[in-house]
Amino acid sequence: MHTQRPRRRPPAQAGFTLLEMLVASSIFLIVLYGVYIVYDVSEANYTKGSRKWDVQTQARVALERMTREMRTAGYGVPKSPTPPAVFDPVVIATDDTISLHADLDGTGAKYITYSRRDCSGNVGTTLYRMVSSGTLSTAAFCGGDLFAENVTALVFAYYELNNVPLPYPLTSTYQLDGQGPVTSIGAVTAPAVGGQRNRIRQVKISLTVQQQVRGITIPFTATTDVALRNLLP
Repeated sequence: MHTQRPRRRPPAQAGFTLLEMLVASSIFLIVLYGVYIVYDVSEANYTKGSRKWDVQTQARVALERMTREMRTAGYGVPKSPTPPAVFDPVVIATDDTISLHADLDGTGAKYITYSRRDCSGNVGTTLYRMVSSGTLSTAAFCGGDLFAENVTALVFAYYELNNVPLPYPLTSTYQLDGQGPVTSIGAVTAPAVGGQRNRIRQVKISLTVQQQVRGITIPFTATTDVALRNLLP
């Protein structure tokens, strides 16, 4: 007797259904987007932190050099032999410009000017350092070498020996003895004996540097007090 064997069902084909593919793709995209967000935020924080460090370093380096040179004001500067003796350690003292007279490196006294003003009187974001030799009638007191960039604020405040501000009372803008920033050679006058510039014994500096990172402004302000040690009793 012939026995008929039952037919075997063909094995099911391995694979994913369309719905399973859509679900898996959606999960993968969500995970990928999450990784991207974490990376983007981390990169932005790193860039911001790096730029902030750059801004702080630039401000501190600039401020440290300015402080070191201001402390030497009056060093190696002779007084005039005829009375009243003229002594000019600080020849320009305004709210945004200072010029001092000192021998910085043993090669003779020079005038050192710090200002954001160029020789046209325009105020920008560049801090200039001008070093010039000669006399008040022949030296230059504007422009100079680029000392720091992205400087958005530079303020000088002046004090007598007993910490009395000059001028008194202190105002937002000032030009001691009426001597303002200059735009040409020979426009600076010598400090008068007993005048405001002649009485300066301490300078307070406030310097603000900033940068733009992805549309975000990163400012940093550094301040310091400088005692003009060669003028102290």
